[in-house]
Amino acid sequence: MRAGRYTVGAIAALAALIVAGCGGDDGGGTTTGATTAAPTTAATTTSTTTTGAAGEGKTTITMTDFAFSPDKVTLTQGDNTIIGPNKGKTPHELVVAKTALAPNALPTDSSGDVVEGKLDVVGEIADVDPGKTKHTDFDLEPGKYVMFCNVPGHYKAGMYGTITVQ
Repeated sequence: MRAGRYTVGAIAALAALIVAGCGGDDGGGTTTGATTAAPTTAATTTSTTTTGAAGEGKTTITMTDFAFSPDKVTLTQGDNTIIGPNKGKTPHELVVAKTALAPNALPTDSSGDVVEGKLDVVGEIADVDPGKTKHTDFDLEPGKYVMFCNVPGHYKAGMYGTITVQ
């Protein structure tokens, strides 16, 4: 009977030590680690938000034949990494331009491809082959942006979306 009391007491003391070690303040006043929302990649999702301190965002935008998922994205200002997996059967790209134009009203040439020289293109994820993934870092200021695939015929097929930076 006495051995049982010591075992229960030892377990209670151990539990108290574990609880004490998991919380509390070390007096240093420093918090480590950043909080960032996980990228959203579900096909039914039409928007995602990256949160946390400015300059700490990572967002996945999946390219398919012929759409982006999500096609409406909200990011925080500063450095953002956009990860672009190509789940389609043809090569794709993801071009980002700062503009107030609607994504379906960009300047195009006679074949229906976007004339990038008439836009403020801030960067792109270029030439992503089917089944591959690439990423690019963007330093984004607050405002409205469009994303589009400018592989011949893809923009005309509706491969575009919006990015809002807060």
